[in-house]
This record gives sequence, structure tokens and C-alpha cells, in this order.
Amino acid sequence: MFHAGKTLCVFLFLALIPGHICSTRIKYPTVLISILARNKAHTLPYFLSSLERLNYPKDRIALRIRSDHNIDNTVEILEKWIVSVQHQYHSINSEFVDSDSYSDEQGPNDWSRLRFENVISLRESALNYARRVWADYFLTLDCDVFLTNTNILHYLIAKNLTVVAPMLRSSGLYSNFWLGMTDEYYYLRTDDYKPVVNREKLGCFDTKMVHTCVLVDLRKIESDRLTYVPENIDEYDGPRDDIITFAIAANKSDIPLTVCNEEMFGFVMIPLEQDDTVAFDMLQLTNLKLEVLNVQEKLYVRDDLVEYTVVQGRSR
Repeated sequence: MFHAGKTLCVFLFLALIPGHICSTRIKYPTVLISILARNKAHTLPYFLSSLERLNYPKDRIALRIRSDHNIDNTVEILEKWIVSVQHQYHSINSEFVDSDSYSDEQGPNDWSRLRFENVISLRESALNYARRVWADYFLTLDCDVFLTNTNILHYLIAKNLTVVAPMLRSSGLYSNFWLGMTDEYYYLRTDDYKPVVNREKLGCFDTKMVHTCVLVDLRKIESDRLTYVPENIDEYDGPRDDIITFAIAANKSDIPLTVCNEEMFGFVMIPLEQDDTVAFDMLQLTNLKLEVLNVQEKLYVRDDLVEYTVVQGRSR
């Protein structure tokens, strides 16, 4: 079990000594990080390298990694990385499905009904797994995120919010939050969006949606009402979509969804359209690496993970 223990020293007889201070040492909160990966062989070396460099005790972090329906070397990279770091983390729970595609999808970037159902199931099972193992925090993290601020977990935890996300930059205006939402629960651009994304306004902001990199404080009772499954919400009238369902669950439970941009936290890839190719996404990755150079030296990457070429058919 993944317990959130506390070590406390109390010596009652020392209370009789004037001016004596009995120090209290408390362990870091435990964090369960959920990772879903599909056809991300080109981003994984950067994603995993940035994850590995987080300034947080690895023995207080458990990882839950799932991957399926790949046509590249995603699984091979994940397996190689897990072997190299598994002794450092509290635990790594991984499961890989050897299947190339969903029967109802038009291509690897098509969000078909079966794909949505699978992702909803994976996200919900990850959230419930974190609850079962008594993790203090649940972090859902997509594989096209590159966290450049190594202190990000300390920062987010210190905010003491039920749901909080770090604002991530892209090579455009895309980010991991919505400030506006239509009556049909889809994206609505607001006047405040650009100033927040461009960090002209700094702070923590209430949003309609946070996704891609989100921390949930499972110690808070209201977090039990969060879900990715529409059937778990009374009178649900939104689309069958994992992140929209999560946002509606938070809204119906009066749980604020907060995004913070007070510091530079990291970067995120712009999602692919249905007809986009892996080659196009690799071009986007190149553009994003150039964007990173504007704020730091470069993205850190382990060379031993890059050696896996990204081609159809999993050839190496």
C-alpha cells in the first residue's frame, strides 16, 4: 500500500525545560502520477527526462503507466525507461496492450467512440487507484508535456487547492485550460485568455476547464465527487468526453478549477488534427524546442531513449 505516513517526535519531559523546542519532522506527501501514452515515441524521451528531473523525493512518488494501440516504439521506450528508474520510485504500475488501432477509428489521431470510452475508463481507473492506495495527491500528466520547472510539485501542493494546474506554453496560443465554455460545454475564447497565456496577467485564475497536467488533492473530502465517467454525475447533459466530464463534475460539486501562471512551468504540444501525420507532429516538436530556447537553454533529454527511431511498424 502507498501510505501517507507522518513521523512525529514528542518528548513530554522536554516540555519542562524552558525554551526547549521539540522539532517535528513530517514526510513529503505521496503523489500518484498517471501517464497515458499512445504513439508518443517522438515526445517520450523529452517527457520522461523532464519527469525524472523533478525536484521531489522519488520514494514518495508512485507511477501508473498505460499504453495501447501504438504504431510506433512507444512501448519499447517506456519499458527501457522503467527498467532504468524503477528502483528509484516508490512503485511503478504499468500495463501495455499490443494492439494497433480501434475498430471504429479512421486513423491514429481520430477520437472515435471506442477510443473515448477507453480513455475515460483509463482515467477513471487511475483516479480510483490513487484513492485506493491512499495517495495524498493525484497528478494526471499527458506525454506531450515537458515540465521545465523542477519544483513544480512543491509549488502546486503549496497552493492547497483541490484541483490546480500549471499553465503550460505551446508554440501558439494553445494551453491546458479554458477560461470560457459554451452552453454545450465546448471551448469559448474570452478576452482574458491571451493576457493569461502571454503572462501579462500573473496569478492563479478560476477556469472552466483544466487538462493535460492537473493535480488533485485527494485528502480533501470534496475530491471524492470528481469523476471522468458521465454516468457518475446526476442529470449529466454534456458530451462523452473525459476532460469535459471532469470539469462538469467539479462544477456540480462547487470545486474550483484553478490554473496558475506565476512561474514558467513547462510546455505542451498542440494536439493533432485527425488527418495530421507523425511527421507533422515531429515538426511541431522541433518548433516547440525552439520556443523553449527563448526561456531556457534547451529541453533535457536522455540520449539512450532517443535512439529508438520513430517509424511505422515499430522498426528500430
